[in-house]
Amino acid sequence: MALGMNQEFMLQLLEVFSIELDEQIQAVTDGLLMLEKGVTGKERQHVLDGVFRAAHNIKGSARGVEATDVSEIAHHLESIFAVLKRENSNPDGAVTDIALESLDKMRQAMAEHRAQQPLGFDKGALIARLAAIEASMSIQDKTGQPADAPAQPVTPSRDITPATPAGANPPDEPAKPAESGKPPEAKKDPEVEKTRETEKIPAAEKNIEPQTGSADVIRVNLDKLEKLAAMMEELQVAKIEIDDHLASAQHLRNLVQDLTSSWRRNSAAGSASLSRQEFDELLKRSADTITELDVASVRTHRAMSSSTNRLNILVESLQSNVRMMRLVPVATLLRPMSRLVRDIARELEKKVHFEISGDEIEIDRVVLDGIHDPFVHLLRNALDHGIESPQQRIAKGKPAEGNLRVSVSSEGSQVVMTVQDDGDGISVERIAASARKKKIVSEAELAAMGRDDILGLIFRPGFTSKEIITNISGRGVGLDVVVANLRKLKGSVQVETDEGKGTRFILRLPITLATDHGVLVRSGGSVFAIPTSAVDRIMDIKPEQILEVEASHAILYNGRTIPLRDMATTLQLEARERINQKMLPVVVIAKGWDSVAFLVDEIIGEREIVVKPFRPPLLAVHNVTGGTLTGSGEVIMVLNPSDLVDSAMHGNLAHMRSPGDEADIEKVPQVLVVDDSITTRTLEKSILEHAGYKVTVAVDGKQAWDILQLEHDFSLIISDVEMPLMNGFELTELIKQSERLKHLPVIIVTSLAKETDRRRGIEVGADAYIVKGQFETKILLDVVEQLI
Repeated sequence: MALGMNQEFMLQLLEVFSIELDEQIQAVTDGLLMLEKGVTGKERQHVLDGVFRAAHNIKGSARGVEATDVSEIAHHLESIFAVLKRENSNPDGAVTDIALESLDKMRQAMAEHRAQQPLGFDKGALIARLAAIEASMSIQDKTGQPADAPAQPVTPSRDITPATPAGANPPDEPAKPAESGKPPEAKKDPEVEKTRETEKIPAAEKNIEPQTGSADVIRVNLDKLEKLAAMMEELQVAKIEIDDHLASAQHLRNLVQDLTSSWRRNSAAGSASLSRQEFDELLKRSADTITELDVASVRTHRAMSSSTNRLNILVESLQSNVRMMRLVPVATLLRPMSRLVRDIARELEKKVHFEISGDEIEIDRVVLDGIHDPFVHLLRNALDHGIESPQQRIAKGKPAEGNLRVSVSSEGSQVVMTVQDDGDGISVERIAASARKKKIVSEAELAAMGRDDILGLIFRPGFTSKEIITNISGRGVGLDVVVANLRKLKGSVQVETDEGKGTRFILRLPITLATDHGVLVRSGGSVFAIPTSAVDRIMDIKPEQILEVEASHAILYNGRTIPLRDMATTLQLEARERINQKMLPVVVIAKGWDSVAFLVDEIIGEREIVVKPFRPPLLAVHNVTGGTLTGSGEVIMVLNPSDLVDSAMHGNLAHMRSPGDEADIEKVPQVLVVDDSITTRTLEKSILEHAGYKVTVAVDGKQAWDILQLEHDFSLIISDVEMPLMNGFELTELIKQSERLKHLPVIIVTSLAKETDRRRGIEVGADAYIVKGQFETKILLDVVEQLI
């Protein structure tokens, strides 16, 4: 640690640099993606200036906080960008790829530096690759290519031996500790030195929340702080006024006490002992005091009313401004999505133009964090399900490059975010067929549905219309998660589609979650608040509307049966007899796609509430999320809708199986794992058995086929592709051509990641395709559960 720096200050400095690093990395990423699109002339020069400046700032700041790993990587990126800037040249794909990879490694290196953990990647190998590109670019630069010549992509030469980077150890030598805690001195680049003091971005000019991975830090614009400070001064004035009113109230109290004492003294002495003159004087003094009390009370009341009104305005304004301080631009979420779209499109071998508009609109940081995962799901689905491959688009008369557009707008107290693609659209017929195949709805329900209702099935848990499940999407999770997350944020989503032309997902979100509205109900003798966002409907039902469904109570709601529970029983309170037995008050609460109707004693009404979360030791109280205060100071428990639905679904009156289902409960699904690698077989077998499945293994496709001829109880096959005697594609094709086995689901788990291999998997009839490079236990189990 540098001399004179205590540990606490260094930690604060690291926190500040982490925020700056994320901002600068995003700036470089944005610039690289713009260059990849092919900008030219002055616009390209402007972008190159920006990426060079950002890399330069990262290097300097990283040295200041002794993050030497970050500084070294940034130094080599800076050198590459310096050449591109000098020549006004676009980088080619290989340079862009390694630059983006280097940005990821810098972020990782910073996280490990803050956690005081060893570096989790081979920095020497990365720097050697960067040095090779620097060397090849330097050679090209010395060939005399004029700066004003048409810019050519810079391609690293494969014949150049990687140079040892400045300030780094050769790959074969062990790293040496830096002296006095300082990083080694790097070779000075003239382009760097020329701009060292002149090309810095004032941090105060930005009002963008960096992606630090923590919701505890928000960058606040100085104007907002100045408004807040002005309001605090007005509050101080209001406080002085209240102090004056308190003095007036004390004067009133003294007058009342004097009057009371005087009457008590004379009353104790007896009115007969007072002369006529003394009694008249007592009455006069009392009358004067009463008059003074009347005048003073009127004056004090008027003054206090004026101050109270002013204080109310100030409090509301202060509350509004504090909420505004929580707001950050939607760009905080959307800017990193450009990189995500690029990487997924390259993996799928698709050409996609990604466009964002309106991202300067601000929204609550909590809302923005909550929408991240749903938004990623929507983008992945648009890229994988929606936009066609270049060949398919050309065959349909479309441009080879697809369009994916995100637009943001504000409507009153809501922000509207639209994700739109110009892909194949959604086929209502295919949705209906897939829902029917997966038994998501019954034939009767499907027959009663309109077009919009059928479109809404894509948000049901387990739904996917994808022919094959891949690591990008189609695992049966995603859009139902979108609905569940949006409900938590008091938001909604709707879908619009034009088959053959594209699809739009429209998300509506509140600007802030600082305050909430709640429905007040009485149950079991107590009053509770339920967040309005989770309440689907409030209604009265007749006792004859209650249905008996497999030993459980239910009601018909929106054309389907939903469980009916007594809220007092769910909360483990004593249920009380209702006064009106002819009409029963019911509150329908939703969690994702699940809904439960709760019987309550009384529905009091709706009101604005400020939910105060519990503090230790009451951190996790089941069915309760916090408390709110009434105007009289009474505490009302705010119920947790998610816990309530779970408690109702799994309580004593939850859905019960019929006796005929006992055999199904005892039957354990059996999975056949086929792989010639003993390591992979053992890993998959362990994962599946731990999850409760019965597993049989085979070492190649031929052995697996022989096993299938002898045993008939398998529920699913998991197979590798590259195996001796018979590969996984051949095995899958045989299974799907067999009349007896064609309905048996097959998952291919392989290292073959090309789109051509995936298409081959579709052709032979595989139900899922998982690349080993992206293999995760949860992914495998999700796919197995869905297909079984």
